[in-house]
Amino acid sequence: MSTSSAAQGEAQKDSMMQVEETAPGYANAGAQEGQAGEDTTTAPGVIPEGFIVHTESSTSILFAAPPSTTSSGPAPVFLNPVQEYNRDLSVVAIRTWGEVRQREKRDRWEEGLRKKWAKKRARDAKGEGDKGAKKRKAESGEKEAVAEADAREGEAEKTSESAAPAEPQDEKLPPPPTYKFTLLEALSATGLRAIRYAKELPLLRYVVANDLSASAVADIRRNIAFNGLSPAGHSLLPSVPPCVPLSSLKPDPPYGLSKSDIDEALHGKVRVNEGDACVYMYQHRDEDKRFDCVDLDPYGSAVPFLDAAVNATADGGLMCITCTDMGVLAGHNYPEKSYTHYGGVCINAEYSHEVALRLVLNALSSTASRYGRYIEPQLSLSIDFYVRLFVRVRTGPKEVKAVPSKTALVYYCHSCQTPHFQHLGRVTEKVNPRNGQSNATYHVPSGPPEEIEKGGRCGECGGKMHIAGPMWAAPIHNRDFVKEMLEHVESNPSDFKTSDRIKGMLRVALAEVEAPLYFSPAKIASYFHAICPPITTFASALLNAGYTVSRSHAMAGSIKTNAPRSFVHDVVREWIKEHPVAMKNVKDGSPAKVLLAKEQRHTVSLAPHSNVSSVLLDNVKLVRYQMNPQENWGPAKAAVRGAPQK
Repeated sequence: MSTSSAAQGEAQKDSMMQVEETAPGYANAGAQEGQAGEDTTTAPGVIPEGFIVHTESSTSILFAAPPSTTSSGPAPVFLNPVQEYNRDLSVVAIRTWGEVRQREKRDRWEEGLRKKWAKKRARDAKGEGDKGAKKRKAESGEKEAVAEADAREGEAEKTSESAAPAEPQDEKLPPPPTYKFTLLEALSATGLRAIRYAKELPLLRYVVANDLSASAVADIRRNIAFNGLSPAGHSLLPSVPPCVPLSSLKPDPPYGLSKSDIDEALHGKVRVNEGDACVYMYQHRDEDKRFDCVDLDPYGSAVPFLDAAVNATADGGLMCITCTDMGVLAGHNYPEKSYTHYGGVCINAEYSHEVALRLVLNALSSTASRYGRYIEPQLSLSIDFYVRLFVRVRTGPKEVKAVPSKTALVYYCHSCQTPHFQHLGRVTEKVNPRNGQSNATYHVPSGPPEEIEKGGRCGECGGKMHIAGPMWAAPIHNRDFVKEMLEHVESNPSDFKTSDRIKGMLRVALAEVEAPLYFSPAKIASYFHAICPPITTFASALLNAGYTVSRSHAMAGSIKTNAPRSFVHDVVREWIKEHPVAMKNVKDGSPAKVLLAKEQRHTVSLAPHSNVSSVLLDNVKLVRYQMNPQENWGPAKAAVRGAPQK
């Protein structure tokens, strides 16, 4: 792997120079060693013979023109246009995280500056006091009355100094620094995502586009040049042939540039690396080499890259993870594969897509905890045929101790799918009466869940209980982060072609109840062989009883609530009073027979609730659930080489 041989370009220092992207010869900067033996010289905006252009947002990339006859074999390079939503969403998430990170670092900078000023004032005050003491000692031979007067004057000076304001008016905070971040796209393929990041992330310092395939690396270099992002600074050094006309450099010639300015011009904003993603990330596990953001978007599962990615992510950094193996995560035919890949067994229930998110989060959490690190999920979405997660990684041994309490097995009924969480740890907080500090203690949990009857049978219908997990049992979204993302999209709708869908999904995610797992009224009613009540009626009954209610982004027509499943079943029983079940269709001994025979335990009101429309977001025009974006859509074909590395 040769990072020094990458076609790299961050040539946007306004104070240094302004490069005309359409300048002739601009793209030749990428013609260095390590280009897989191919000539990828491309002028910005000029389409070479035998290539076609695919445009997405701010970026256009080149593809080899397809042959006259189509082939059903693997694609020469991987790109799925349907994933434009994934890339748009990623830009929004990383922009938002970059702004949050900027605020956090500036707050720490201001705090450090104020402490520095306070120490300086303390030293100055101490110095003045020492001078007064020496003076009084030198004049000790004078009359006693004069000495006492001097002493009183010195004490008065000390008092006035100690009473000085913490921040004098003449001390003002200087302009805060700008904190840029580095980003790694570990599995880059065409470089489309990396180039979009370089163009659309204002706080980005540079992005590394890595791929194992030599042909993919050649394509990445070609696309970097085509987008005018090749390194523009080679003309700054006399030993390197100029690749940018001097007329395009301002000032000209660029004397007096700092070492960092020259380095940024030489290496650029998009840097290319050809090599194994895991090896490259392990080479950046040292704290001073880590990336602030790591994006994993593989063809299939991201699990093989998680350990290396956790090691390569800076403290407080963002990990962006895609997994497309939904047959394993959200299906029920491969429990052994789910366990060997993600460390948890998948589930055979309608809420399997949320379980898929929780399995990936658990795999990431358990990986991070081995290194004394913990995760903070910012946004976790089940989209189309994949899951996409945005997670911050931090270092903290104390927080790692709480990981078992955020992890759980799930007992669920094979017949009525009633879930019960069995947490793997328990945390208690005790306040010390002497100092008021709170101390956490960690305990082994008790189990199994009380709702399970003796013999391992469901307490609702008597069905057989199955076990899934372990999986992440804590919240999967950060409400503040999602809210900032939504505000950003609403402020910049023209930046994203899929902005309507982004806003719709973010609104649903923002409103989601933190209680795990969802259900659909249609599925619940089917267990009773009953007619399905309207979703507004179901939600009103829950709201009337004081429970919280929301939709779930993962499934159209679904509901999330903190109500127990026993109350959910009682809603159907109340509904059946007015809409009776045809008992001739209910077999003796069936789960439906047991559910119908069970007495109603809760008082249920089916009256319409005044807030049901706002809770279900029916009063807002949104694209909540995407229709098929195009004919025969879905996962695209794998590339010729390195299928695991997309």
